[in-house]
Amino acid sequence: MAPRPNPYAFPLKVEEYAARPVPSLEEWRTMWKAWDLVTTKMIPADALMEQPIPLRNPLKFYVGHIPTFEDIHLTRATGRPPTEPAYYAQIFERGIDPDVDDPTQCHDHSELPTVWPSLSEMLDYRGKVKLRIKSLYESGEAYEDRCIGRALWVGPRQLPPPGIPRPDFAGMAEKAAAERVENQWFVIPEQEFTIGYEDPESDGGPDRFFAWDNEREPYDVAVPSFEAQARPISVGEYAKYLVDTGSDKIPALWIKFERNMNPDAASEARDHNNVPSALDAFISQHGMRTVWGPIPLSQALDWAATASYKELAAYARWAGAHIPTMNEVRSIHEYVERQRGAPESSINKTFHTDPNAIFVDLTGTNVGLQNFHPMPVTQNGGRLCGLGDFGGAWEWSHTLFTPHPGFRPMSIYPGYSGKRDGVSPANNTLED
Repeated sequence: MAPRPNPYAFPLKVEEYAARPVPSLEEWRTMWKAWDLVTTKMIPADALMEQPIPLRNPLKFYVGHIPTFEDIHLTRATGRPPTEPAYYAQIFERGIDPDVDDPTQCHDHSELPTVWPSLSEMLDYRGKVKLRIKSLYESGEAYEDRCIGRALWVGPRQLPPPGIPRPDFAGMAEKAAAERVENQWFVIPEQEFTIGYEDPESDGGPDRFFAWDNEREPYDVAVPSFEAQARPISVGEYAKYLVDTGSDKIPALWIKFERNMNPDAASEARDHNNVPSALDAFISQHGMRTVWGPIPLSQALDWAATASYKELAAYARWAGAHIPTMNEVRSIHEYVERQRGAPESSINKTFHTDPNAIFVDLTGTNVGLQNFHPMPVTQNGGRLCGLGDFGGAWEWSHTLFTPHPGFRPMSIYPGYSGKRDGVSPANNTLED
């Protein structure tokens, strides 16, 4: 029997996910459906005040953040009163994201209320914001007024997603192990290319695509030739690194099973007789968190390793390599995507009306809620990975997040890229 289609999956073809600059009302409905799923059906009501990421806001903040954030920008764009309760703009606009090593260093953020609004009140507010958005499409303003269009473009402990069957993690792991190939090294030639694209943030035509402030203005870079491995570090490779270095510091998404808590431990030891016994034991003692609960680490060995920058940079040093810089990451993408038929990046020195000029076909990638879990990457060791090829993971770069040439804040959202006096140097750049 064929598996039921995933009703929450976003489209992956350019003509479907980027048909025009302003998202359609149907695209809003798709996003609302996914956001309602994540915030009201996958988080137990009694867990909303938990903080899965230390130092950050409780989960409840994010239930109110998305509708409030959009309403703030619609209020600015239309010049009309905000949706009530208007004070939501003071507590839900921006979350806390302090420096992990020094929590006293933190960008501007919304005030923290003594008591958070009730869930029912927040959901009522969200419903009113949805109606406000729908009215802009019904009146035609969504497409006729570029300022409003830009505002619409700007506006993301759990339970399993209802209606989605639990994946056969064991079966997927067995298949991935059979298809696993060596992670080869490839030479990336010296290249000159353009990063970013043109978006003057004016309201004049034509009906062109928008850009975030860290995506504009376009600038040229020259990257010398270098070597890169085909695919990301796998969970299995990271586990071997921990065993070889004697480290007991596991990534946040991993768990250590208490004695006898892993029912598959015995069979896993038999399954891994071809690797060192110390690694067998380590794998059998650990698991991976998923929305369906923890699974044995042996069932995630072929996923991309997801960890902090410092953890993965330490792995890279141990392996005699380094995390690529942002320009090196872009050079890899440029090289791969050109071979796939994408246009030269130099065309980004003008604004775009054709979505195929700046977006790529993501068919076959694990993005847009195609799955609620990572997918294997070790089968890709014989070819360079490009955009979206990381099995659902983002990739770190060695480059700090600082202003690029020609950087200027967005008029509609000056604080998007971090501190108001520029972008934050305390974080490394992430690439998707």
